Amino acid sequence: MNIDYIRERVITALADHSGATKGQLAAFEEHAPADTASKKRKRIHFVQLEKSRVTADIEPVSCAETRSRVKPFPPIHEITFCSSSWRRAVSAMDGEHQAWIRYCYGYDLAYSHQVTICQFIWGEFERRYTGKKVTAKKRARLSALVWLAIQTYASQGTGRIAKEYTAGDLANLSGVSKTNWAENYTAQWEELLGLCEDLDVSALRTIISKRSDTRSKVLAT
Repeated sequence: MNIDYIRERVITALADHSGATKGQLAAFEEHAPADTASKKRKRIHFVQLEKSRVTADIEPVSCAETRSRVKPFPPIHEITFCSSSWRRAVSAMDGEHQAWIRYCYGYDLAYSHQVTICQFIWGEFERRYTGKKVTAKKRARLSALVWLAIQTYASQGTGRIAKEYTAGDLANLSGVSKTNWAENYTAQWEELLGLCEDLDVSALRTIISKRSDTRSKVLAT
């Protein structure tokens, strides 16, 4: 399974392509309606009713078309249409998986997504340290690093431009010395980043199964 391929498809599917085409009102404003008065209209209109032929005398009426293009703009952008199965798959996901995908790849900064991701990562981290002695002060410092670890991994994984934190920066943010950080916090910081990676890979793999399920349901209807 090519994780990078799935990542690219998800980013494309969740991107906003609305600016690629103009809406109907914008098209009307920029292009004057075509005048059909210059078009010659037939006066006689023939209507075929079974075997008999009835002739109706119709007076042609001139009107202004609502568009000037021979071919109208599509109601939905081609990329948006082609990637709809990926968006349906994301919407079918639950909990931390959907929150992670929408935050990390859809750039959705909804507070509910942030809370869901933080609670999941911290819960997984605490399960790893069940039965191990961790002081309350260290636990509080580590919990404060959860969101920073999520932001750091999300920036690295999606190629966003973000600040890179050195060991000295992390030590200052945690309120400890560089030596203390290197001896007592570096391993835990790497574990937090590792949990983010696990969630990332798990969410991307889940999209494939959800996409397969939703496509089967659509084809069955």
